[in-house]
Amino acid sequence: MVSSALIIFMSGCARNYVTRHHEVHVISQKTEIEIGRKAKDDIVKEYGVYKDILWEAYVDQVGQRLAKVSDRPNLQYDFTIIDSDEMNAFAVPGGFVFVTRGLLTQMVDEAELAIVLGHEITHIAAWHAIETLQRSAAMSTLTALGAIGGAVMGAGAASLAIAQAAGIYENLYLLGYGRDHELQADEHGIIYAARAGYDPGAALTFFKRLETIEKEEMAGQHISPYWIDHPPTEDRLKLANQWIAEAPKPANGGVYNRDKFLAMVARIPKGESVKKGVVQGTHYKNDLFKVALDVPEGWTLDNSRIQSLVGFVGPIPEVRGTLQRFSLPEEVGVNEFAKQVARQWGVQEATQREVDYPAGHGLMWQFGGDYMHYRILLLVRGNAGYALQCQIPAEQYLQYLVDCERIMRSLQIQ
Repeated sequence: MVSSALIIFMSGCARNYVTRHHEVHVISQKTEIEIGRKAKDDIVKEYGVYKDILWEAYVDQVGQRLAKVSDRPNLQYDFTIIDSDEMNAFAVPGGFVFVTRGLLTQMVDEAELAIVLGHEITHIAAWHAIETLQRSAAMSTLTALGAIGGAVMGAGAASLAIAQAAGIYENLYLLGYGRDHELQADEHGIIYAARAGYDPGAALTFFKRLETIEKEEMAGQHISPYWIDHPPTEDRLKLANQWIAEAPKPANGGVYNRDKFLAMVARIPKGESVKKGVVQGTHYKNDLFKVALDVPEGWTLDNSRIQSLVGFVGPIPEVRGTLQRFSLPEEVGVNEFAKQVARQWGVQEATQREVDYPAGHGLMWQFGGDYMHYRILLLVRGNAGYALQCQIPAEQYLQYLVDCERIMRSLQIQ
């Protein structure tokens, strides 16, 4: 095994593209891109892509315009629209930027889109995602990543390390990069938009609209990820005035392209499927399937994924889980359902025992290795099977096991 000290020696210091400060990095740009590509694959699989060729080209055009004037213009950037009514935008390492269909409908012109994309490009240019990985990942994963490209590890180990690292970002759209990094992304997103010829004042109109929506959502106890992973909008508004005053002044007041943008927004369908249920704070309810679930304080629920009824994330992104529903062609026992899930998920070895929970009689699976532990409750109700999964890093298993058990005991299926 290569020691962490040796990795740091091998990698040395690098100058941050945005802050110009020297930072220690244990991950090369090549590895950063590989992690981002794997994270994108996972995110697209979980949440789905909004497939509209005109929108895809439009967002890419605006994004590439901003990327060229950013502090890291030589990286190849990739822009994806997530097919969700939730309001959010996020970025993962290596140049991969995501914006939801729901957030696009809350903008009124291209300049506001530029502000949002500039914010996410800053996260990548300033290595915010890499800092998160270096703080959060297990040291064994970092050690492996630092050795990629050398003779110390094989391709299989490298792929595993990249997959483990990419998994950290799957839920970062709910957690963000922290207050300081988010405000830094606001500041430089405004600067990038101005450099690209957009009016930086669009940040004010966008943030003011968000502030109104934020208050409405808080009153209704449905909080979009955008409020969870960004600083309070009131704070962002105060600082935005200062950054706008300091930003470059675009010719002729800056580009808006409002008519074109609103025509594009008119193409976007609205309305979430009733099958997804609703999230209210720490409570999830699905009236169609008569299912309900609660998570502890400090955890976050999300019903925007396409492969599950609801997902949840703990205080750290590696602690997470999902509730999935499977339609069964006929009524089967829980053991037969478990075999189906094992084939679909590729589970080969698991400790299995019969259990009785408030939601009913079922099976409990437990399995895992040195990096991650899994705990899965399997239930069958009529022509439907349910799998409630928690995954916890091995090092934090005992710390979060009680929370996982509380979530499983909160499950209700009528």
